[in-house]
Amino acid sequence: MDVRTRRSRDALVAAAYALAEQRDIATISVTDITNASGISRDTFYRHACDPVDLIATALHAELAEAIEQFGDLLDPAETAAVSHTAEPAPGANANASTTALSTTNHVFAGPTRVFLGHVRTHATLYRMAASGSLSGRLRSVLIEPAREVLADHLRRHPEIVPAALAPLSETTFAMAVAYAAGGTVAAAEAWLLTGDLDDLDGAVHAVLAASPQWWGERR
Repeated sequence: MDVRTRRSRDALVAAAYALAEQRDIATISVTDITNASGISRDTFYRHACDPVDLIATALHAELAEAIEQFGDLLDPAETAAVSHTAEPAPGANANASTTALSTTNHVFAGPTRVFLGHVRTHATLYRMAASGSLSGRLRSVLIEPAREVLADHLRRHPEIVPAALAPLSETTFAMAVAYAAGGTVAAAEAWLLTGDLDDLDGAVHAVLAASPQWWGERR
């Protein structure tokens, strides 16, 4: 994408985001976005077929790029760096310490933080969409990157699958990934609508602690 094209796209996306923070994206028209951005309708249609498509595509690209940095979550260097168990502080509750450690060093701690950080950054937009419900295209914006990183991790590391599920059939694989991705998005939605968005650490901890344990194991 050349510089001029990127500038036009960025201007359209910025205008669309600003409008989507004021009202449901279903009520935003192409004219609204072109008037706000100063970009022509012809140029708009070179980037998207409608406002929802423009917003969803931009959000998806932003989240996917942020999550892509993690690559193989069980990289040997990373595993070695977190393999040493810390001793609880004097007088600390042992169970609480173990839980905190397990979620801090969880395989998906990094991606979960990025995922929830994205939700927090665009909280107003997501809240306004469909009267505060993450439905339709915007739900897929969150589910698809989550599903992709989970599926990639499971393909790389089939050894983490518990005996009760092994060996995974194609259907069971898809179900396990869908369950984990859907649960993560549902948890993010609950945090978005009822939680303290300043408490990102607490939200990450809650998602990881509530996830099936085998997803976070290092073997």
